[in-house]
Amino acid sequence: MPRYIKAELAINHTVIYSDDSGKYFRFSGGTWAWRNHNPGNLVPGKISAKHNQIGSTGKFAIFPDYESGHLALLDSLQTNYKNKTIPQLVKKFAPAKDGNNVEVYTEFLREETGVYDNKQVKDFTPEEFDKLWHAIEKMEGSQEGDIIEVFPVIQVHKDSFGIYEYNIKTKGWISKPACLLSTKQGELDLHICISDQGHEYLRARIGSSVNGSLEKLIVKDTKKEKKQKSRGHEAETRSNKEEMDAVY
Repeated sequence: MPRYIKAELAINHTVIYSDDSGKYFRFSGGTWAWRNHNPGNLVPGKISAKHNQIGSTGKFAIFPDYESGHLALLDSLQTNYKNKTIPQLVKKFAPAKDGNNVEVYTEFLREETGVYDNKQVKDFTPEEFDKLWHAIEKMEGSQEGDIIEVFPVIQVHKDSFGIYEYNIKTKGWISKPACLLSTKQGELDLHICISDQGHEYLRARIGSSVNGSLEKLIVKDTKKEKKQKSRGHEAETRSNKEEMDAVY
């Protein structure tokens, strides 16, 4: 079964994962905890790296699966917060500066664990600790969103007006309008831009693992060249016939 080996923040707050078979998948919607396989919304660091972190949104670590993110949360609670009481834990784990309501968060953990005194995390019973991480994951949220496969552009055709056709891996050649639609649906890792004349065009996302510069993917459109040559030949034949008709 393929496994995710790399992940990166993409457009519109989505996360794109690449797996060991060379495929790409976009996680969109839902919560950050779900999109990042990070149920505790942990930041990148030694503990995240220890538990197979494969990317970062810049703020949160991204893990290959829920289990890795879950174990990182347990490790963090047992390592970084073992000497903290619930109020002390919340002030550091979910500070107000990050938009958290510290009082609500603290009260929720107390209600869920049944720990209302100044007991430190290291002294929690196994049952209390189990309730603690469950409560944190519930508070951080893990609402599911959508997962769709993302396809690389492997070749493009371009004329004097710009790129007009795209060769999508496993899908083949599609027109620019079809490519714009696929991009809007999240199947391609491209940016939709607007020209000075108000026309839509596509470019690669900076830093994308899926696609680099589209300009480097330009190839000759042999079918178009053949059609142009054929039309030129037909035009020449018509011209010669017209000249002969004029003579005779």
